[in-house]
Amino acid sequence: MSITRLLNILCVCVSFANALVKEDNRMVAFLGNWQACPTAAQLDQYTHIMLSFAVSYTWSPSKNICSPTCEIATPPICNNAPNPNLINDLHARGKKIVLSFGGAGMGGSWAGDVNDCWEYCFGRETQVVDRLVQIVNELNMDGVDIDYEYFYENNQNGSGFTKGAQAINFLKQVTTGLRSKLPANALVTHAPMDADLVAGSDYLTMLQSVSSSIDFLMPQYYNGITRPARDGFFNAGVGTVKTSAHYQNLVTTLFNGQADRLVLGFCISDCAGTGSNTGAAAAKAVMDQVNTAYSCHGGAFFWVAAHDVNGQWSQTVNTALQVNRGCSASLPSPPTPVAPPVQAPTPVSAPVKPPSPVAVPTPVAAPVKPPSPVAVPTPVATPVKPPSPVAVPTPVAAPVKPPSPVASPTSVACCPSGFTGLVPSSACTGFITCQNGVQIGGEVKCSTGLLFDGSKQVCNWASQVTCISNGCGQVPVASPVKAPVPAPTPVATPVKAPAPTPVATPVKAPAPTPVATPVKAPAPTPVATPVKAPAPTPVATPVKAPVRRWRKWNA
Repeated sequence: MSITRLLNILCVCVSFANALVKEDNRMVAFLGNWQACPTAAQLDQYTHIMLSFAVSYTWSPSKNICSPTCEIATPPICNNAPNPNLINDLHARGKKIVLSFGGAGMGGSWAGDVNDCWEYCFGRETQVVDRLVQIVNELNMDGVDIDYEYFYENNQNGSGFTKGAQAINFLKQVTTGLRSKLPANALVTHAPMDADLVAGSDYLTMLQSVSSSIDFLMPQYYNGITRPARDGFFNAGVGTVKTSAHYQNLVTTLFNGQADRLVLGFCISDCAGTGSNTGAAAAKAVMDQVNTAYSCHGGAFFWVAAHDVNGQWSQTVNTALQVNRGCSASLPSPPTPVAPPVQAPTPVSAPVKPPSPVAVPTPVAAPVKPPSPVAVPTPVATPVKPPSPVAVPTPVAAPVKPPSPVASPTSVACCPSGFTGLVPSSACTGFITCQNGVQIGGEVKCSTGLLFDGSKQVCNWASQVTCISNGCGQVPVASPVKAPVPAPTPVATPVKAPAPTPVATPVKAPAPTPVATPVKAPAPTPVATPVKAPAPTPVATPVKAPVRRWRKWNA
């Protein structure tokens, strides 16, 4: 075999990466596989459906039963049952159906979370990739979404989590592994929480290194640090960070200024506890604002299909997305990793030993200096994929009273100059909303047995809050003792809505247990952030596979 032929083979082997799929203005629906199958009216509105979820556990009300070897079961499609006809129907309509892997039921790093199924998967990256690819091929699906919620770094927010490095390596290896092993034109996506994607975070830094392997990113803009449903796209107030600033940082840092690979996430009705529920008109208004800032963007996703009755929510929001749909056709194609050309050696009379294949580094997105980090409040339980129901009541995210219209707000001592957020009222029995150093409205009281925890920006168990006197009455400080976080009460039906409020950090709410498939488990509901709503109680099923858990939360 000639040297030239060997070099050509080497280039083919190294150039394994699939070209990223060009799309824009998507309407992405997360489908809880324990919930009702979508109707024809709904399917007409969607461009993509995320099947939620594939997991490595069997649902249990107190703690999900993790597979110690990270065995991932084949999930049902909807109604807790296989439904190959739905997949065929979607493809016939030109839609894409993607397998969403993970969810809050797999666990997270928030204080008080009892589920730890992700940790059994660390170090088994090749096994996980091969199994997900197998499921995609068996079910004739169009790719994989990685739904790792409430990541955080080691011991962030007092979580006690110490496996940040293993988690980052897992996410990175699974992302690049899926890109190399999935069929051509298959999709690889991520759906993290907005709080996990702040400038300088480990998750965002990891995504920078693998951005060429990701088709699009779906930040959950609810139950976290942003509140576009209340503040709009360009403002902050109820949320501590402007959605537009967070969004722009991702566009710049990950996608070289191209917003068509960023899909903005909404929660329809499972996130009341964090004030993140977004009706159709409000969501359309947000996307209209996005249109004014970006001539071409990635569209919107929502949790969950069961709440898009007859496709009315998606139909309304689609009127904003259809304005520029197809705009990516005029944009440059995303970069595809390829092996650098190798110059063949000059032939000589004596046989030459072919050069050993040289490992070619995977191209990574050029690091862009992220904007100065903004103080980010601890994410509250996010009503994303429904969390696992728990018998114990969870502290509820402190309800934020919408700012009362005031003729001319007066600066008060309780609100530090320039501060936007919540401050405790006297004796920490409630809180006051501040915007740019000005008090908005009156005091909002915490529920009986709870005190306002300024360090976490939520109403927390009284035993976990210590008040220290300051000019505005009292400022609560988190107690050094890590208290258990009550879990949300399971509901009859799993919803992607907000999850119960976790003491130290919001978690995606529990989802109902799919019969044959694991569901994203409930995440603790963070106080100031919307939580993915609790999921319906999964039905016990004699299935070897883990029961589907939830995703976007329940309040």
